[in-house]
Amino acid sequence: MTILSAKESKEVDILTMEKYNILGIELMENAGQALAEKIASISEGGAIGIICGKGNNGGDGLACGVKLKEMGLYCELFLPTSAALLSNDSKYFYSICLRLGIPMKLEASAKDLNLNHLDIVVDGLLGIGISGKVRSEYGEWIELINNFEGEKISIDIPSGINATNGDISGSAVKANKTVAMGFLKQGLVIQPGKFFAGKVEIAELGYPKEVFKDFCGVNIINESFVYDCIKPTEVDTYKQKQGKLLIVAGSRGFTGAAILSANAAMRTGAGLVLVVVPKSVNDTMEKNLIEPITFPVEDNGKGFLDESGNAEIKEKLDWCDAILIGPGLGVDQDLHKVVKFVIDKSTKPILIDADAITHMSNDIKLLKKKKNQIILTPHYGEASRIFNVDLKEIRKDPFSFVRNAAEKSGSIVVLKGASTLIAMEDKVLINKTGHQGLATAGTGDVLAGIMGSFLCQGFSAKEASKLAVFIHGKCADKLLGKKGYRGLIASDLIDVIPSVLANYELGEFYG
Repeated sequence: MTILSAKESKEVDILTMEKYNILGIELMENAGQALAEKIASISEGGAIGIICGKGNNGGDGLACGVKLKEMGLYCELFLPTSAALLSNDSKYFYSICLRLGIPMKLEASAKDLNLNHLDIVVDGLLGIGISGKVRSEYGEWIELINNFEGEKISIDIPSGINATNGDISGSAVKANKTVAMGFLKQGLVIQPGKFFAGKVEIAELGYPKEVFKDFCGVNIINESFVYDCIKPTEVDTYKQKQGKLLIVAGSRGFTGAAILSANAAMRTGAGLVLVVVPKSVNDTMEKNLIEPITFPVEDNGKGFLDESGNAEIKEKLDWCDAILIGPGLGVDQDLHKVVKFVIDKSTKPILIDADAITHMSNDIKLLKKKKNQIILTPHYGEASRIFNVDLKEIRKDPFSFVRNAAEKSGSIVVLKGASTLIAMEDKVLINKTGHQGLATAGTGDVLAGIMGSFLCQGFSAKEASKLAVFIHGKCADKLLGKKGYRGLIASDLIDVIPSVLANYELGEFYG
């Protein structure tokens, strides 16, 4: 499924018209027809109002009005602008609307309107072109739409939503449904735009498939991929064959992070999990871990690992099938040499998470020299620090940022957030499982444990990163009915990992 930015969306339209000789009027007519059919399927003969801006988004609304009239449905058109300011293609459908006698209000003021006589309101006000703050006059229209109590349908993207980053500057339409024209826009799949879009459907407009091949785009992690990967284990398997994961984690006051990661890794199917921890916190770790093994090494007397334990750690780097470093590790300066040593000496797939990411802030280019598979899992704040990019710039276009970060580091980059993004080579994927209840302490440590577990079981870094973020979110979704958004804690996720995985392992046999 292709998902594009605002700039790419415009380029697709231009390429379609110039290279494939498909007129803009044809695309607009197809949009109007598809939109009208979707509206007709839910209208039950009710009155429909379409608010049409001066651009092509409004033109799609005018074309929809024509098609609804031809279907025998009643609709009214509201235009905040004069006919002279409409785009050329929009003017064509405006003239047809006039000829058909469709009720229309030109240069209408939102303050003077009441939409209560309508059953459905269609938002064709702004479209994908918005990049700055919504002007006050459009804000009044958005408020009018939002105050309408009936069904609200947005054309392509809710007015006020940035089509590239899903951001809102000022105000935005809160739609019940959004009909994306031809393909999804990035702003529909990332928060907060995703929340404002409601149910999203795609209308086929007749874009040639070849038109998308020159665009990197974004793809959604598909559940069919998970079904393909998660199969029952072999009948003659054994714990070493199930994978050995080495976790370098934990410090005084932050043993919980290491415990969560280790238990999540076991529940995801790792055969053996060995946790390297500072000697001074080992008692706490052993009291809270049953299946995972602890490996205490000398620390710096403050509860943090230091380079005095590097030789012992090196032995375990050779023993394991994959490495996870970072959860609860701490930011003490003595740890920098430990992190750098582990990464430098590693030859197995390695997941660099949490505090280990912070310790790599000045050495990110070193990762590109490594030949083993590497996954970085920063949240937005960590990403800003290690890649030296202002947080505002990341939020402006997280899709481009994560793609560039993966290229710069030579790693797979998992940018954790309300809508987690994964960049690998020239591809960016977005995860749609999970919800805001995951915004609580420790959930990232659980994600790291799940991901590390898949790595040690022999999944590639590409597969492990996609599987982990999907399963992690799916666990939260499974718990929503019992825990809600506020009651979810990280350890709850670990408890349901087995049942979520069983759904994919056993399929129809799972009860």
